[in-house]
Amino acid sequence: MKFKVDNGPHVKDSDNTSRIMNRLMIALIPIICFSVYKNVSIIYRMDISILEALKPLFMILIAIFTSVITEFLYSLFILKKNKKDLKEYMKHSYAIFPGLFLALVIPLNTPLLLVSLGAFIATLIGKMIFGGFGHNIFNPALTGALLVTTAYGSFISGTSNLFELDTIGSATPLANLANFNYVGTFEQIVGKFGSIFNYIFGTIPGTLGETNKFLILIAFIFLVATKVIKWRIPVFYISTVFVITYIVSLTNDIGIWYPLFHILSGGLLFGAVFMATDPVTSPITPMGQVLYGIGLGILTTILRFLTPYPEGVLTSILFMNMTVSLFDKIGLKIRNSFNKKLIYITIFILLVISTGFIINKNLNKDDSSVKILNVIKSEDSYVYEMSSKAWGVITANVTIKDGVVISVDIVNSSSETKWSHIVSNDYINKIINGQDNLDSLDAISGVTITSDGLKEMVKKVIEDYGDKYER
Repeated sequence: MKFKVDNGPHVKDSDNTSRIMNRLMIALIPIICFSVYKNVSIIYRMDISILEALKPLFMILIAIFTSVITEFLYSLFILKKNKKDLKEYMKHSYAIFPGLFLALVIPLNTPLLLVSLGAFIATLIGKMIFGGFGHNIFNPALTGALLVTTAYGSFISGTSNLFELDTIGSATPLANLANFNYVGTFEQIVGKFGSIFNYIFGTIPGTLGETNKFLILIAFIFLVATKVIKWRIPVFYISTVFVITYIVSLTNDIGIWYPLFHILSGGLLFGAVFMATDPVTSPITPMGQVLYGIGLGILTTILRFLTPYPEGVLTSILFMNMTVSLFDKIGLKIRNSFNKKLIYITIFILLVISTGFIINKNLNKDDSSVKILNVIKSEDSYVYEMSSKAWGVITANVTIKDGVVISVDIVNSSSETKWSHIVSNDYINKIINGQDNLDSLDAISGVTITSDGLKEMVKKVIEDYGDKYER
């Protein structure tokens, strides 16, 4: 008798990948339907065509089609699969998902050509060159989204639909928060977009997949209950963001609404539930998942508060994808040792608390990014030579007369790659006309730090003139 020896485990689950992906699709369908409904509903409030109203649907369909055809052609010509093998391969490659997720996380006003390009990059670079489904190192959809939004950001005009642009401006809630240096009143930060309920039920600007937090929470419960995703990464990711922003709210006497705002704004919930839990690009060990989720929360808040990017979720997840094997090694190393688990948890808790206080210290320090280089008196007016540090350094001559800024002449903006956004939005004239209440003037989505720097220039000139020259 001959015995066959093989490595374990040998317990076979009745579940399979097809069923798991079907459940994932079921969880996404309400979110997709809401994104289309939200845009179509503005037909009754604005004079727009049905084609403009159906933009979300076109984005989704074009992205899915591009992903499928890219994977089909790659399999046919690069992998050289025959007709029979190709049919079976495509059946189990789940080619629609890179494009679908890409459409749900990129801005609504992305040109359809760029949507297709993003889906192509997501599938080819994010998935296929690593070996296809189950072998990718980075989340494919986020790979495509990052390349498109960074390389072609000047062609993307934001996430607001036409009704939102007309009523509340182009800034998203997080971009609006940046206008107030990340600290403000409830009315300034939340009230502009309605109440907390508007954030929960999705009637705020945002990408297709991120706005309706209620549907995302329902999807989370469904996916955990059906064992599609593990609960640890989303729970510890969101909890970490809550704790860090709660420290900021306590030290600035803001209120409990502030950490809730951070959780309900931007792509945090969608990213935590659908992107960070991708089984291919996330840890499989329980403690690895816990530490991974905490790491995501720390990195997201650092990017939101301490960099020009008001969001941070996309970049955080892609960066943390590189650390998956590290967290799994840690998880395996400490799985049977309570003391080692306690040590790692303590270290990460201290990192969370430290991050909160570091961020708060940065928010309360004097802003030296805007400087007065020189002041020249010219008859009955004063010309301030100013500089503002954005992506590069902007220099401008700001003329003030009788306490009123009458002109802002840009001397050098060559280091700002998206300066065309400032010009196309006539933003300098908006600053001059709105100088009495610059805090209420929206930053421009995609060039938040640059537009904020221009506002700070004018505010500093008005303040300095009032202190020194006004009589």
